[in-house]
Amino acid sequence: MVLSIVVDRRHPEILYAAAHGGGVFRSRDRGASWTVINQGLPDRQVFSLLMDPSDSNQLYLGTDQGVFHSADRGSSWRLLTPFLKSRNIRALVADPGESSLLYVATDQGIFKGKGGTWQRISQGLATKDVRSLAVSPAGKVYAGTFGGVFKKEKRGSSWAPVNSGLTDKQVRALAIDPTSPGTLYAGTALGGVFKTTDGGKRWKTANQGLLSSSVLSLVIAPAPDKTLYAGTVSGVFKSVDGGERWLPTGEELGFTIPALTLDPVDPRLVYAGSGGRIFRSDNAGATWEEMAHEVNYFGPALSAKR
Repeated sequence: MVLSIVVDRRHPEILYAAAHGGGVFRSRDRGASWTVINQGLPDRQVFSLLMDPSDSNQLYLGTDQGVFHSADRGSSWRLLTPFLKSRNIRALVADPGESSLLYVATDQGIFKGKGGTWQRISQGLATKDVRSLAVSPAGKVYAGTFGGVFKKEKRGSSWAPVNSGLTDKQVRALAIDPTSPGTLYAGTALGGVFKTTDGGKRWKTANQGLLSSSVLSLVIAPAPDKTLYAGTVSGVFKSVDGGERWLPTGEELGFTIPALTLDPVDPRLVYAGSGGRIFRSDNAGATWEEMAHEVNYFGPALSAKR
């Protein structure tokens, strides 16, 4: 199952896909063809994938045996966190001001670190079952858990709950508005999408037109576009007005969508992962084309379906 898709910021024709059960795959032609890149990766039970915001050579992979690091665009991998074995690494984010500083969400709490120096930072979390992370440009960190949303200041030592108005606390996805860091969206297991404009002090539902209340992924296009996309169990929906109203995207994609990302240069290019398949839209979701299938299977190359 494809759980994460990443686009190279400097070379947007290069994509990476992480599949639970299949490992990591790379495409050099916007998804037309794919290659398996699992050298040095003994564990293919992958949950999350992160590219260093300032150096696209550096990739980080979250597995059920810890975090793996590649310094050569995925050609080889090494274990970065042996102490995190037997923990499911569900989300990875980098501090915008210090890209080598990572935050790691696991099913047993949150860790932060860089290089060989790491520490657990779970104080204040009501539950250790963390599903998503988001970091503001100022370094404020938000954690989506199955006990609600928690917030930590950049130099703070503990987390504080920010759940007023959040009626579904099973938070699977978080997204921060790139031009208004106090505006966040939370995708939940049963309650759809919630929105806050004050850094989490107050939340309100943002579900008009959203036909599925089970949300797995959220992504926002950069300004001036700022289109918001939600991956649900019934396909991809989009909003062009900050979540006030949602519209379904193309009929070709009526599946569960745990992976969703945008081309950083042309936000009309949207990529979605569903099961073992990868889809691309060239027109902001109006239509979708299946680019690859059978991502979960091992082999020297991943077949493309055009």
